[in-house]
Amino acid sequence: MIPIRIHETDREGFDEPVVELWRDDEFVGMVFHDGERTIVQIYPTEDADVHDLDLEDLLRSLDLARAIVDPEAFEVGEFSQIGAEAATADEDWEGEHPATVALLEEFDPHAAYRSEDGEGFFPRDVAGRFISRCEELGLVVVEMEGFDLIDGELAARPGLDLVVEPQPFMEPKEFRTYANAMAADTLESWPDRATLVVAFVFQQPDGETIVA
Repeated sequence: MIPIRIHETDREGFDEPVVELWRDDEFVGMVFHDGERTIVQIYPTEDADVHDLDLEDLLRSLDLARAIVDPEAFEVGEFSQIGAEAATADEDWEGEHPATVALLEEFDPHAAYRSEDGEGFFPRDVAGRFISRCEELGLVVVEMEGFDLIDGELAARPGLDLVVEPQPFMEPKEFRTYANAMAADTLESWPDRATLVVAFVFQQPDGETIVA
């Protein structure tokens, strides 16, 4: 069954961000906060049929969406039982922001190399998807560095690095889009070669930075 993908966005008529639920290019529904409670809307399929959704995947996605639209709800005790189990399945991620858990669960298996302290290095094509997924999840790429992975060894490459500084005149969402767009443009300018791998540091909505 196709997993649910979430995407944070602004919608006309909503004062706060809305989280859309998608399966590939099919719109499933959306989650938003009305000032008092979190609301989920599930829409019919394009041919007016019903969506068959995996329960655990749906609950995990709704827990993550709720944490995005209503950060005050991010307490383990308020998560659904299945969603909480999914979000803390790996002991190393217990207590992490759910957006970080979703990102790492998706991309950890795609690291081409890991250092002794656990830092991941991702192939160029994976790195592009990593940046896009950060934008969808409300995460910000704040540091990026390129290396060549040759015969299992990392070789530093001068000039292949990016550090995005906070912009005090920008709202958090504006800075996120600005930083992620800069990361995507910078990656596009780097050499297109099979040996290139990329390391990331990203920022959670609460301001904490994480090494991928």
